[in-house]
Amino acid sequence: MEGVRSDHTGIAARITLENAPDNRLYPAMLEALVGALQDADANPDVKAVVLTGAGAVFCGGVDGQRLAEGDPSAFATTLVKLFKLIPTLGVPVIAAVNGDALMSGFSLVCAADIAIGVEGARLGTIEASLGLWPTIAQVPVLHRLLPGHALANILTGEPFSAQRAYEVGALTKVVAADELEPEVEHWLTLSTRSKALVRGRQSAHRLLSLPYAQALDASFEEFTTLFATARPA
Repeated sequence: MEGVRSDHTGIAARITLENAPDNRLYPAMLEALVGALQDADANPDVKAVVLTGAGAVFCGGVDGQRLAEGDPSAFATTLVKLFKLIPTLGVPVIAAVNGDALMSGFSLVCAADIAIGVEGARLGTIEASLGLWPTIAQVPVLHRLLPGHALANILTGEPFSAQRAYEVGALTKVVAADELEPEVEHWLTLSTRSKALVRGRQSAHRLLSLPYAQALDASFEEFTTLFATARPA
């Protein structure tokens, strides 16, 4: 898998972004990431996915050189494919944010269910500071954060500190670098205890995408279906 390493350890598939030095994303790497996530989701022995970066950076966003040399629509297509896939998975996704998460890298953090970040990491879109706009990268950010918090980053291109990312809800917890792995293991245990996980996670993401009243109607249908199928024939 180009630019991506996937290891199955214990109950988790650990997927590592590998494009030194900043683990920047490009189409073939994104396709590999999509494939790794799909493989993990299809494996009955995998109960969760841990997403992290090689070295001291989580993900620096778009690989600008490859983008300039290739087809921008190919990058956009695979990036959209990735962000559409993550909410449909039947296993929780935990981001082990081992360093800076910028541009689309921040979007990956926001798309995860749980995100543990190390002290000193910077998180956010930076496109506005370069005279650009994070057209696709903004979507997971806007869905994860309150609009005011999201726009404080998106409009300025100024990334959050790890502590501020925790305060606005992008990170679940901030830890020292040597505490990252134990903390991820802790959340792996907590997030995989429920037998209702597959249906519940997918339901939560589906209802989150609906307006309030429609979400309540959809939750009623899920509730009645659940209890109808649970009754003995």
